[in-house]
Amino acid sequence: MNLDACYSLAASAALRPERFGGLVYRHDTRRLYFLHSPELVAFLSSLDPTRPLGTLLDEFVAARALSPAARGVFVRALSQLAHLNLLTPVVPPSH
Repeated sequence: MNLDACYSLAASAALRPERFGGLVYRHDTRRLYFLHSPELVAFLSSLDPTRPLGTLLDEFVAARALSPAARGVFVRALSQLAHLNLLTPVVPPSH
């Protein structure tokens, strides 16, 4: 996963927060994915496709006062979501 790239939730995916974390539903494949981390769901909900993923992640971890190890856990989870085509790279518009 390229942390210098911008990402967004796939157009075919919908994110829904739940008490245990959240659900991601892929409309095109009709698959449902369980996310067992409310923090990961909050991060995915706050994705800004015009800013690099690594910058957003650093800011999120600092704002939530999460441990430094949490960043690595997030990177692994985000990599898996990208592998499942739930996160897609975005080319930010040029100014």
